[in-house]
Amino acid sequence: MSEANQIRINELARELEVKAKAIIDYLPEAGVAEKKTHSSSIELDAAEKVRKHFHEVADAEAAAERAAAAAEKAAKEAAIKAARARSAAPVAAKPSAAAPAAGPGIAAPGKPVPAGTPAAAKSAVVPPAGKP
Repeated sequence: MSEANQIRINELARELEVKAKAIIDYLPEAGVAEKKTHSSSIELDAAEKVRKHFHEVADAEAAAERAAAAAEKAAKEAAIKAARARSAAPVAAKPSAAAPAAGPGIAAPGKPVPAGTPAAAKSAVVPPAGKP
């Protein structure tokens, strides 16, 4: 066999940016039966099978990473929307601080006091604060 029809495993590993061991482990599936080391050479047709396999693996990993990133982004957006919905709901449900609820016998500010109630008797006796 001529060297022109072969490529060293370690050169192929550098080209594909994988470990030579990963290529050696895949070689039986690519049709290379004899035991090889990182410095061994393989035929170019076997090298093409190896390239195709590792490109497919890299593409699958990249697609999985993109899908995971998209799922993470969608989850974050859903969490933000849920947080906005939770923070908006209590604000609408809270009673206004400007108009507190009046208790029994006590009139709300700005409302006339009904005659015959303890609040009416109290307001008639005690002048408002700051007025002589």
